[in-house]
Amino acid sequence: MKRILKLLILPVIIAGILAMYSFANKRHNNREIQDIKISFTDYSDPFISEDNVNKLLIQKEDSVDNRLVEKLDLNRSETRLVADPMIRAAEVSVDLNGRLNVVVEQREPLARLMGSPNVYLDGDNEIMPLSGEHTALVPVVMGFKPEFQDELYEFLIYLGDDELLNAAVTQIVLDSKGNATLMLRSNQMRLKLGKLDKLQSKMTNFKAMLAKVEKDKTVDQIEAMDLRFEDQVVLVKNEE
Repeated sequence: MKRILKLLILPVIIAGILAMYSFANKRHNNREIQDIKISFTDYSDPFISEDNVNKLLIQKEDSVDNRLVEKLDLNRSETRLVADPMIRAAEVSVDLNGRLNVVVEQREPLARLMGSPNVYLDGDNEIMPLSGEHTALVPVVMGFKPEFQDELYEFLIYLGDDELLNAAVTQIVLDSKGNATLMLRSNQMRLKLGKLDKLQSKMTNFKAMLAKVEKDKTVDQIEAMDLRFEDQVVLVKNEE
């Protein structure tokens, strides 16, 4: 008898739980959006402002202000945000208090490509427009062509991972064949790289030679370092 009673009680408990869940879910969906909280994964380079993110969220046809949670299309809101050229990813959710939480990941420029128009190359190897909110402190690339993009991207990734080079290189000049010359921040020295390949070998040679001329206190006499030749560095001195 007790066993039968237990079997009868179990469905009642399950039904009760489901009813409570349904009631809570319905109550949540009937809540209105009370507030919007916008946050960024990285605040160091504000390429898009919170106000502009808010404008992307609030459209005449489906404003999120005073909207029922039930009628709010979160996927559509995320899609609208990601369509903006400054935004890499976005996550939109509603908490139990009726607050709309928006987390935005901005795109990350690696270099500024000088041309018509001027644009950035970003961390996903995609072209990114300039921002009216902020200018990124990244190397400037002259002579860019689409056929150089993949090799340039790999070089910029390498550059960003090297603390010394990342701080030193201000400009990358590409000739018509994609041969690169680097301009350094601290002096007028140029680094002739040639093709953007064999980077580990070339940069190891550069750092060894730089350490030598700094030790000899002759670094200011160097106009250029030519790294195009395997296992050697050719120095070009300033004309006196």
